[in-house]
Amino acid sequence: MTTTTAATTADTLAPPPLAIPLAEFGKSLADPGLDRWFEGFAERNSDSCYTYAISADGFLLITPLVGMPGVLHQGAIVAALLIWADDHGGLVFPAGARFALPDGSRIGPDAAWVREERGSELLLPDNRPFPRIVPDFIVEVQSPSNSRAELVDKINRFLTYGTRLAWLIDAADRVVIQFRPNREPETRRDPEFIDGDEDILPGFRFPVRARIFDYMIGTETPQ
Repeated sequence: MTTTTAATTADTLAPPPLAIPLAEFGKSLADPGLDRWFEGFAERNSDSCYTYAISADGFLLITPLVGMPGVLHQGAIVAALLIWADDHGGLVFPAGARFALPDGSRIGPDAAWVREERGSELLLPDNRPFPRIVPDFIVEVQSPSNSRAELVDKINRFLTYGTRLAWLIDAADRVVIQFRPNREPETRRDPEFIDGDEDILPGFRFPVRARIFDYMIGTETPQ
């Protein structure tokens, strides 16, 4: 899988997440009760200023919550997907969702979509509380709390396990990188819209310039 390693301003600002070995909680990736414990841990600490994930190498990852304007950018993507899904079907997941991937990690993107015909899989007991389903489409919006390299690694992890299309949106640099399995990433600078691939998100068009690049951060376009 080809990745991009270009540095951005956010790369120099993003602190690494706090990583605590699951063993310190008496847990491991092989523990059959890990999902329920993780769900309870996140709920008990929901009033804190952090979000939680589990890495493939058995660490609890603690990351600062996304602040303004990133939380609005995430919401704009989710809202647009929900409107589109009303006509085209499928299930939309917000930033708080976590997916149990085959490598043992419990991670989630800023937005995700699963096609309609896979919805019945979510009714299976194994898919509660964290679905063992790899989304068909994911979006990551880069913020000061995460680096480009971190997000590319996460996206490639989803692509490895079956995601068919991913967008990385960098509001600060006004860049969109589109990822597809076994293809070079496609980078677009300051596009007005991003269109979904016709075989995955037919007819989906997101006004990225209006809803992210120029929304709550000013309208001056870098030269």
